[in-house]
Amino acid sequence: MAEIAILHYHPGTSALHRLDPRFKVLLMVGYIAALFAGNWVHYLAVTILLTIASISAELYPNSFKRELKVFLFLAGIIFTSHFVASFQSGYETALQEGLFFAWRFLLIVWLGILFTTVTEPSELHAVLYWLLRPLPWVPAGRLAAHASLSIIIIPLLLDGAHEIREARKARGIDRCRNPIKRFRSIMNPLMEKLLMQIEELALALESRSFDESVLHSSLLFKGRDAVCTMLCLLPLIVLQIVYINF
Repeated sequence: MAEIAILHYHPGTSALHRLDPRFKVLLMVGYIAALFAGNWVHYLAVTILLTIASISAELYPNSFKRELKVFLFLAGIIFTSHFVASFQSGYETALQEGLFFAWRFLLIVWLGILFTTVTEPSELHAVLYWLLRPLPWVPAGRLAAHASLSIIIIPLLLDGAHEIREARKARGIDRCRNPIKRFRSIMNPLMEKLLMQIEELALALESRSFDESVLHSSLLFKGRDAVCTMLCLLPLIVLQIVYINF
């Protein structure tokens, strides 16, 4: 299976792709709240639900195995730090704390990857505008446009780093084993490339007489979106009620 570009939108016809973006944001907030408010049962439930959603959206771990290694490494650091910090409370407690925090980190990363995979940038802009519009004296259109353009920088950074790394490998100059030196050698051309892309984007917007007031796409409420969202949140709500009462 070919690798996908992480944190990019990938077109599809799954139920998640067709879901109203406002409900996507609601699901993401609800799942993150469940991770911080619950126990290992909530973690397991979120893992199962994310697995089903990822299969539906055709998002598999081997599709971004290069980035997966980085996230697993960061999860290992989180596990080690919490294990050492809690070791005085006993081995089992320290092990449980480390696993919980590492598991939570991976689930949040997984949730973010899934959200960006099934959500178009224009949909995200529409949701931000919809959320900010009721607030008085707030330039909703301008803030939503700025936030949408800022989010674009993240995939640009990842794509640029990947292109520079592949170009260095092709030229046989990527043999340095020191991670700090490798990072420094990539950062200079990466920042130069990023600034050039941002400048091109700014010139393109200026040449087209960019106006944030014309970007707002309409969001249509559909009953099936509410039903799908409730079905996805219902297991977590039931678990939370049981967790509070018992």
